[in-house]
Amino acid sequence: MKTVSSANLQGFRDDIDLYNEIRDKIPQLTNILKDMYSLTTAIHSESGFAELIKAVELRLME
Repeated sequence: MKTVSSANLQGFRDDIDLYNEIRDKIPQLTNILKDMYSLTTAIHSESGFAELIKAVELRLME
């Protein structure tokens, strides 16, 4: 099997790691949103989704 040099791949590896981290968090985020008591769309729009963002951030820190 051939191997590939890692020269000139510094940004590529960072992108792959970020993609993996995001992909790892999506199921967790989906569960948080699924279990959350949700406010109406109007309430979220008026607050700029601040309550939803705050709740998600708090749950992700757990």
